[in-house]
Amino acid sequence: MELLTRLFAPRRRKTRQEVAGRATEVAQQVLSDIGIDRFLNGTILLDRQFRLRFFSSTPPSSGSALAAIAVRDLPEALILRAYVDDAGLDAATVRRHAPLLADGLMRELLARAPELRALPLNDALRDRRLSVR
Repeated sequence: MELLTRLFAPRRRKTRQEVAGRATEVAQQVLSDIGIDRFLNGTILLDRQFRLRFFSSTPPSSGSALAAIAVRDLPEALILRAYVDDAGLDAATVRRHAPLLADGLMRELLARAPELRALPLNDALRDRRLSVR
């Protein structure tokens, strides 16, 4: 029964807010795992299912990509680099700068991907349900 429900139930559409939250998670995870140098030399790709993927090398060219952003092209990444050169990269720095990186990434993704701009900003139904309680 659960399988049938998953197959035929209407799927909930992602929101720009969810994509931005995922951008923050990706930035935090990648910075923690591989460090700033490889992060700055990487590329973040947005696919047709609105999933963000980090590639430390050149991403494969495919028709499923909506947009690809070289991290080193983000002004926020250059600010992080300057800060890390002075203070070093630690968990607090990653937590502080990841939302800023996500903001810059979303700005560039929204400029390059009309499909992302077409997504709702947030889930109005969920917000209404939360405000009623």
